[in-house]
Amino acid sequence: MDLWILWYQTVAALRPACARTRTFLWLVVVLAAMTVRTDLAGVTSLVRSHWLRPRCYPRLLYFFHSPALDLPKLIRTWTALVARLFARRLVRVGQRVVLLADGLKAPKEGRKMPAVKSLHQESAGNTKPTFIMGHSCQAVAVLVQAAGGALAVPLACRIHEGLVFS
Repeated sequence: MDLWILWYQTVAALRPACARTRTFLWLVVVLAAMTVRTDLAGVTSLVRSHWLRPRCYPRLLYFFHSPALDLPKLIRTWTALVARLFARRLVRVGQRVVLLADGLKAPKEGRKMPAVKSLHQESAGNTKPTFIMGHSCQAVAVLVQAAGGALAVPLACRIHEGLVFS
């Protein structure tokens, strides 16, 4: 039980990113479900991991698109929380914190699939097509020292293609 209390105290720091208490409580449900789920079958896995009623499924879907959850503010709040929680364990080179970035391209089909676009893929062999239709998911994490090794604590992940310089 002590672990869940500590977990909730950490998650409670994300409350400022939610416009209403109800939105924050759905965020708690989603994060708890992501913590304990055993499969990666989308929102249905969140429903199953918490033994929620099937009627909760549309509410969970709406939560991910709700204007009541300020995503840029959530990312800023999470990044500040990670920096505070892991301040002494952040891997640094000189004075700079080490960030890791990675991405993957997942082929998708379907006319109404959101964010599907033509993606370039490089390959040494000629069996792969030069372009595929799909999602490009990019993530950034901070490197943290832990248990004699290192681990990546994710900061943000988005579906997009390419870099935007500004």
